Amino acid sequence: MKDIISEIIGRVRAEKQIQADTVTAGVNINSFDDFKQYVGKIEGLQIALDIINEILTEDDEQNS
Repeated sequence: MKDIISEIIGRVRAEKQIQADTVTAGVNINSFDDFKQYVGKIEGLQIALDIINEILTEDDEQNS
């Protein structure tokens, strides 16, 4: 079994890509509010990835 951190990162990246593909294809985007919702999801997923990366970087620095 993959380690849990790698699995989380992979799934979050995949979901972010799905959301981005949806926005670029215009699928299920019928209004500007729909667009803002998808962009918000993408931003939230990126924030999650940034937080995970920050935590992992802090761990690396503490172990060095």
